[in-house]
Amino acid sequence: MMFKLWNIVDSQGMDVLGYFQPFFSKNQQKPAPRKEGLPMTIAPNTAAAALKKLFDRQAEQAIALSGDEAGIKALYPLLERIGKVTEGAGRIPFVIVAQGANLTLSMRMEKVVLDGKTGASYLADNRVTDLDDIPQGHYLAIDVEDGRAMRNTKPSVALAQFKRAKRFGGTVNEGISTVTYEPEILLHHYVDLPGSLYDGDRVPCLGVVDGPELFADWSDDANPSFGSLSCGSRLTLGG
Repeated sequence: MMFKLWNIVDSQGMDVLGYFQPFFSKNQQKPAPRKEGLPMTIAPNTAAAALKKLFDRQAEQAIALSGDEAGIKALYPLLERIGKVTEGAGRIPFVIVAQGANLTLSMRMEKVVLDGKTGASYLADNRVTDLDDIPQGHYLAIDVEDGRAMRNTKPSVALAQFKRAKRFGGTVNEGISTVTYEPEILLHHYVDLPGSLYDGDRVPCLGVVDGPELFADWSDDANPSFGSLSCGSRLTLGG
């Protein structure tokens, strides 16, 4: 299996590549300052091992959420289909997104743990819609950018830029999955999820007050503390 070389630092610095209301205003909160980690280069002869380590670490948590060990592990061969991704801070080669009709937003957020505090959702599942056709089964979101590159940009503007770049706005499930594996993202910035809508016109967001929170913002504001998550593609078995 051939892999591309990435420079990625996880939430523990490993070289492997709060109460919000649903109508929270972005102007009310700012994330705490974060000291950036320093990425280190993965030697070519260890790149495959590093990606496997990244997959295994994500898979462990995806299995804990979904209860589907075989289904999650079956995604591993999809790594062979990953094309070019962009290196740099805030970039993750792939994110495992566990799917299942029984997986509620609250269940997903309970797997997000930051500074010992468990996440919570303040959104009703049946009021969230995705803008794109999303795989029904487990899949990989490829070439994920965690939103830091789109800080201080309106979600609507970010979404238009993603479309021009042939990228996709991150959905609620993709955003929760990303911060489940890398919760310290939320200490750097809060995350808009423009690939989904709440009540048809509000953008879901991830942030921190007493702990990690999923909420929706009524405004389409640019805020330096918020950035829109995106991915380059989505890979699923048989697709």
